[in-house]
Parts: sequence; C-alpha cells; structure tokens
Amino acid sequence: MIKKNKISLLIICVLAFAVAVYFFPKGRNNSNGEGLSHFRVETFKGAAGWAYRIYEGDTIRIEQLYMPGIEGTSGFASEELARKTGDLVRQKLDRNIFPPTITPNELDSLGVKF
Repeated sequence: MIKKNKISLLIICVLAFAVAVYFFPKGRNNSNGEGLSHFRVETFKGAAGWAYRIYEGDTIRIEQLYMPGIEGTSGFASEELARKTGDLVRQKLDRNIFPPTITPNELDSLGVKF
C-alpha cells in the first residue's frame, strides 16, 4: 500500500510540474516589453511610409518596407502601427512560427488601416 501511495504522489508531482511549465511564462519581461526574446524590432521611415526591421542579435532577419499581408506597396501610416506589427511578428518568431505571416485580420485588430 505504501508503494502505491508513493507512485501516486510521484505521478501527481510530475503532472503538477508539467502544468506549471505549460502555464507560466518563459521569462520575465524586460523594460522594453520584449521579455527574453532573441529578436528586437526597430522602426524607421521608408520611402513608402513607416517600416520595421527585426534583428536577431546584430543580424537583420526581416526588413518589412510595406504593410504585410495586403496587396500594394504602402508603408505604415505611423511609427506606432509599424511597431505594433513588428512586435506581433517578433512574438510569432519567439513561438517558432515560421514564416511569421501577418493576415489582413491581424492588421485590422492592430488598428492598421489599408
């Protein structure tokens, strides 16, 4: 009976650990809200409007000169909208979603008008 109780306790502990790992975030956010991301977002003014770059370390991984997910070559109307979209792409990269495609619905939910 004691052996059965030990096995039950071990199973409960393993399950509790698995639940904790699943539900708790991977790390604390730093002051810029990027957490422990390997990527960072930089916005800049391009010829067509605001744009963003995503860096991994010092290497540019993505340079988005135009609004993604829609036809045409329009940049973002504001730096804030470029940053929000770049942050969404960064979050997808952090979750190993590749390619980090942005849909028109996601742009709409960020407040991007196109």
